[in-house]
Amino acid sequence: MTIDQFRVPAISCQHCVNAITRAVTALEGVQKVVVSLTDKSVRVDHDDRVTVDALIRAINDAGYDEVAVLV
Repeated sequence: MTIDQFRVPAISCQHCVNAITRAVTALEGVQKVVVSLTDKSVRVDHDDRVTVDALIRAINDAGYDEVAVLV
């Protein structure tokens, strides 16, 4: 399993948390999604079928354009 983390500055409410969680969970191979309203971050546990680009696209498609990969 791989864990990727992202910073999404536009996360501001529970709707944001729910929208990102739904969008990322829809990707085949995603095991767990944790969106932090406090930290404005997204943590995704996934298998090898999921790429960082696919995760960023899913977050973008949920309406959040500014996404930074946390190392």
